Formats: sequence, structure tokens, C-alpha cells
Amino acid sequence: MNRTISFVFGAFFVTLLISSEAIANANTIGFKTPTEEFARLVEVQSTPDILMSPDNDWLVELSQHAIGSSKQVQPQLSLFGINFNPFNYSHASLKRYADIEIRHVISGSVLNINNLPEGEIRDVQWSANSRYLSLVLERVNSATLWVYDVKTRRLEQVTQSTLNGFLTTSPYQWLPDSTGFVVNIAINHGKPLLEEPVEPIKEQRINIPNQDGLVITEYFRPVEEVAEPTQSELITSEALQVMAQPESNEVTNQLDENGKLTSEVIKPDPIVDQFKFFAQGQLIKISLSGLAKPIGQATFLNHFDVSPDSTNLIVNMIDDPITSDRPPENFANVWQVWGMTGHALYELAANPLVETLDSPIVQKHKFQWRLDKGATALWAEAKPDGSDNLFTVSAPFRKAPQAFATLDWKLDEIDWFNDSLALLTEKSLDDNKRRQSIITPRNADQRRVEFKTFTETNSSQTWHKFIKQRNDLGTEALKVVGGRYLFVHSQQIQGDSIVQLLERFDAKTNSKSTVWQSQPEFSESLIALLDDEGMRFLFSKETQLQPTNFFISDLTFNTLEQLTRNTHPIEGFIGVKKEQLQYRRADGQTLTANLYLPNNYDATQGSLPVLFWLGNDIYNKKGEFVTSNHKDMVAYVAKGIAILENPSMPSLKNAASSAAFMTDLKSSFKAATDALIAKGVAELGKISIAGHGAGATLASLALTNTDYFSSGILRSGQYNVTMASKGYLDSDESYWQKASLFSGVSAFNAVDKIKVPVLIIHGKDDDKATKIQAELLYQTLLSLEKEARLVLLPNESHEYQSIEAILHVLWEQEQWLEKWVMPTSEDYLLNNTNFQQY
Repeated sequence: MNRTISFVFGAFFVTLLISSEAIANANTIGFKTPTEEFARLVEVQSTPDILMSPDNDWLVELSQHAIGSSKQVQPQLSLFGINFNPFNYSHASLKRYADIEIRHVISGSVLNINNLPEGEIRDVQWSANSRYLSLVLERVNSATLWVYDVKTRRLEQVTQSTLNGFLTTSPYQWLPDSTGFVVNIAINHGKPLLEEPVEPIKEQRINIPNQDGLVITEYFRPVEEVAEPTQSELITSEALQVMAQPESNEVTNQLDENGKLTSEVIKPDPIVDQFKFFAQGQLIKISLSGLAKPIGQATFLNHFDVSPDSTNLIVNMIDDPITSDRPPENFANVWQVWGMTGHALYELAANPLVETLDSPIVQKHKFQWRLDKGATALWAEAKPDGSDNLFTVSAPFRKAPQAFATLDWKLDEIDWFNDSLALLTEKSLDDNKRRQSIITPRNADQRRVEFKTFTETNSSQTWHKFIKQRNDLGTEALKVVGGRYLFVHSQQIQGDSIVQLLERFDAKTNSKSTVWQSQPEFSESLIALLDDEGMRFLFSKETQLQPTNFFISDLTFNTLEQLTRNTHPIEGFIGVKKEQLQYRRADGQTLTANLYLPNNYDATQGSLPVLFWLGNDIYNKKGEFVTSNHKDMVAYVAKGIAILENPSMPSLKNAASSAAFMTDLKSSFKAATDALIAKGVAELGKISIAGHGAGATLASLALTNTDYFSSGILRSGQYNVTMASKGYLDSDESYWQKASLFSGVSAFNAVDKIKVPVLIIHGKDDDKATKIQAELLYQTLLSLEKEARLVLLPNESHEYQSIEAILHVLWEQEQWLEKWVMPTSEDYLLNNTNFQQY
């Protein structure tokens, strides 16, 4: 039996339906499930995340939920752009895990935390002494701190009260001396949010209701018996009449003639009251023995950081006035140094409310502790040209600040070792470049040794970082051997492969030597350095046929020890071929894409239907494990479709103009299409395109500005840039800051040019691209008598979470591809009995 409970928070509405037969009911009341082969995709778990203990003796594997499990689906509110669960004060976007496995690196023995109650795991951290593993256990209406002792194998609950992760997304910190924690407690948790009491949410697994507002509407040109265009809105219920009402408390920002932000807001005072209610937190110091002491008074806590000697805190608090027409980062706020009793020892800065988009540069910023000192605070102060001067103040915080360094650029970060060595990273005044230098902290303006200057890119495939370890204070510091040697872990593109390197850097001679390089035919990643010479280390390895496993390599003795033996999660997907396609654009630039083909396909047997899939990374790891899950389109190779994943696309962030960006975009799509045709894989008329998020935005631009594609699938994209105030494609700037650029790269400008059918899927509660993007695109296509189908998923954000929604999206895609993309019975693959389907 299903039971619907509605809760009202001021002007917010949350409707939950507790169901024990979510999937079984789906088909009977509107949600659909795909064929069994594709339904299995929800069971595929991603590769576990890894967390090493500071002494490198323990490896923690954190496994996420398979969507097919009875995972908790939690209520969600959006307040000032913060999406969170109002019953446990936790951010919706945080990564959560279903299981923890603790593996001893040397012996390979495994510890399982057996007594942990049901719930989701997040914020997993090691103590500095590597004895304790802490975590937040999150349930529907609570989020509490727990700690596991790897020595005694005992699990203890640290807090009974719920932690406040509304603003402080990580609501606790270890004391660096490993004796306890500082936690932020949600002091309003459990207090009534309504004028009249309602039945509380019970501690049980819940699913978003199947009949709570799935909206499907479509228009296709009349054929045969169909005489009129049809529109239908499916699945309504009395419980969701509330959800169907016009949404209130939405903020529409615009500039008046004086350049100030104005907005139309319904009932702004309740919004501010709600913000204060959830933001109020109380810091508490809790020892491992269970002794708890409050730190100061409750406040609107935005950030806190414990000093390396565990005696002080840097605290950032939001201050009045709080207004509903600005984001929290623009609120007035105060930075202070506190003692562990909560007494303010030093005020670092008091920042006023940011009133306009072109407000002056914040003078003081980047507040942090020197991690090589007991209690020395450091911050940056902006000079008139935008570059920074650095200052410090030390305990007992009674003397004037001391000048630390003068920079030519802006401070990005500092990695510490001691008074003789630290790594300074600066960013250029236009934010596009970074410069790293070895400095001597006791005289930071002298003897700087430049390590590297590099340009920031949008690719996650090229990076470098210095290896760190815990120092005597228990804080994270640079690993330095012999006072001069540092280790650099990097990832680079070499030819058509991505490789990782471990290099030893000599700070005295400013030279590097390579210690280890991954094999290009595999995908190998360094996890931890296990000695001071760089000869013994832990790394992961995967091939196209084998998933990720972990190994210990000893270069001195030339030995390799395998720690894990993971197997393929979908046996039938073994053998799907993945290759990196390289091709040139008209301007000569080399582009890349990942091409997935059936394992026994040969181009001499004819072309295939092709689907461009625009996802996250544009480069291929040559030996990367080939599988699929519900988020991508790779599984449809099993249906006889070639998938071109992540073809290189131009950057809007670095574009000189909208015309230049559009020229490069169209040229990039043409180059990819021509390459597939030349390879014999594709032919015009049998190529479709799909994307999610920014990929859907790019796909919409392809549909409106090229004629290469025969259909499209757009998931959670932004199609009208004027409604995407910030974060359009890869740009971090607002529409008003670059209106001339953004206005020329909006698909909405050329919707009338779309000539092919389009499937539009969107979460009703999308926090990155509001559902009006999808609704307006569909209504515009409808008014132009273009063929389209709109699917709005109830209670779903940018990434779909509930099993009903995910299964339904898989069903929608499968039906769409069968209708518009998949090969006919005469085509090669469906008559090929050797093709291995999973």
C-alpha cells in the first residue's frame, strides 16, 4: 500500500510517496522499464573510489550504490541555489557510498565494518595517525558522525545530533593531533518547520512516487490514421496538484539603469528566514573519549578550519544583511580567529554585502593556516592592479600582521614543507595561467625557483601534482626527501595515448628525472608512493577487457604484486571495441573522439547507424576498460549502433567571439562526420546525436546549425542562454558579463532551423539548467510544427537518481533509437549471428 505525505516549508512543497513496489508499479501507472538487457545497466557499479591512510598501510575502497539496489531517495529543497535535504541538512550533490572495504596494503587482508546501521556513507576521512577512519552516516532525517578503530576493530557513534552540512558541506574536521573532532551541529534540526505538526518521515527506504507528475507530451506529423497533432500530459494525482502549482520563490535577476541587481521575488522574507533557519550551526569540540564542549555561540557558519596545533580555528560567518536577491557568496561576512572556547582572538576581515556585479575586488581573501606552523594564519590582500600581497599573524594574535610575500600575480595556493621550502602557485590576472615556484618561506621574496608556468585548460586529462604526506603536526605537507627532492605525479597526452608519470624534482638544481611511466597500451594510475626513493608504489591498472585492479610495484626488485581480482560487471559487453579516432579540422587542428564498434565489425561489410554522444572527457585512455552504465550511450553498440563519444569541441571560455566559436563548432562536427564516412563506418542520413548537460547544449547547437544529423536526444541541457545566468557551456562568467559572446551561441536563436525529430528529457528540479529550458524549447518546436517529444522527470535534478526515472530514461532512449536510429532487418548487425549481445 502506498502512502503520500506532503510537507510545507513556507513557500516550498515536498511530496513523498513511500512504496515497496516501485519498479513493479512503474509500467502500470506511467513509468516504463526498458528491455532486460538495458535494465541491467542500472546494476553496474562504477569503479570504487580510493582513500589511502596517511601512512599508506591501508587502502579504503568506497563503493557507490548500484541504481538497481533499493537505495534511499531523499527529499530535496533548493534555497539560494543550494540543493539539500531539509531533514538531514545535507547537500544533494555530495558523493555517497553504499559500502566500505578496508584493505591492508602489505598483507592484503580485508576489514569490513559490519555493525554500521543502514544508511548512506559520505565524508570519509582518516585521522592523521592512520588509526581511525571517520564517516558521516546519512539517513533520510539524520546525518551523524561515526568512527572506526582499525586497531581494535570497533565502531563508535560520535554524535547523536545531526551535523549541519547546509553551508559547510564537510561539517566536521579531525583535530590534527588525532584526539577528536570539531563538528558543526544543526541546532534547529528536529524543530517544527510548520505551524501545525505533521507525521515525521520514518527511517525506511523510500522511492519517489511513480504517479507524482511524470509529464510526457509530444507532437509528430500526421501519418496514416493520425489526423491531428496530439498533446498529452500523463500521470496526475491529487497529491501532486500541489507540485503542479506555479513555483514560487523563484528569483529572476536583472540589471537596472544603475547597474544594480534587481529581482522579482515572491515573499522574500520567508526565504531569508528559511536560510537563517538552516544555516545556523553550533561548533562543538568532541574528543574520542566522548567529551563534548561547545565552541562559542551558534552562528551562521560558512567555513571553519582547525589550526595545525589543534588549539585555534579560522571561522567565516555570514552577517546581516541577508537578502534574497543575491547568492550566499555575496552576503556580508566576517573572518575571525577563534580559540577553542569560541573567544574571538583576531578579526581577519569584515566583508560588506556585494551590491553590484561590478563591485570592486575583495581586498582580503584566501584565509588559511600555514600547515608547517602551529598557529599562523596567512591571507592575501589585493593591490590596485589585482595582484596580491601576502600577510601572516601568529598566536597569541596580539601583534600586528607581518608581510610575508609580494606577488606579481594573484595567490592560488601554497603547499608547505618548512621554513626552508614551500610551493607557491599564482594565477595570472586574467585567470588563464598558473605559475608554480619553489620559495623559502622565511624570506619568500628572495630565491624563488620557477618550477612551471602553464595555461589552464578545460580538459581533465592533463594535470600534475606534488606528492604529499602528513608532517609531525598531523597536517598535509609536501613530501621532501633530503631537504631538496620532491615527487611530481602527472598525466600527459603522448601521441594518441594518455600516460601517467612519477618524476623526482631537485629543488636545488631545478631539474627533473622520470622514475616511472605508465604503459600506453593499458590505463594505469599511480595511487600512492610507498618509499622515499620512488621505487615502490601502489597503482591501479585496467585494460579494455579487464576492470580496475590494484597492484604493488617494486622497481628495485622488479616485482609486481596484485592486490585485487575484480571481474567484468557485464560479461556480454566483453569484446566491444574502443579506439581513438584522430582527424583534422579545416583549420588544420587535430581533433579526437572515442569510437565504439561491435567486436567483429568490419567496414567492408557496410556502414552502421551512428550516434554522436557528447559526454565529459574528450580524450581516450587507450587501454581504458570498456563497459557502460545508465548515464552514457555506449551500451547501444549492442543494438548495432556505432557510438562516437566525446568528439573534440571548441571552448566557449577561450573563444574570441561568438562567430569564431560557431565557425569552429560547425567545422568540428563536419570534421568528425567526414572522418566516420571516410572510415566507412557512417553515411549521411544515418547519423544521430545525443548529449547530457553541456553535451546536450552542444548537441542542440549542432541540430540548429548543421544538417549532419537525422535525430537528436537532449538531456538536461541549456538552450536559451538568456535564462542561463551563469555557467553556460564551459564558461564561468555570467550572461551580462559577456552578453555579446553568449547571445550569439544560443540554440534558441535558430530553433526554426531544426529539421529532425528531437527527444527532450529534463529533471523538474534541475539545479543547473532549470526545466523551463526544456519546456520553452519544446513549446517553440511545437509552435513551428517540428517533431519533438518532451519528458519531464519529477523530483529529479541534473543527474537522475531514482530508479524509476533512470529506468524510464533508458526506456525512452531505447524506444527513440529503435524508431529513428537502429539498423533495419536488412542491416549487417541484426543478421550477424556472431555479434555478442549482453
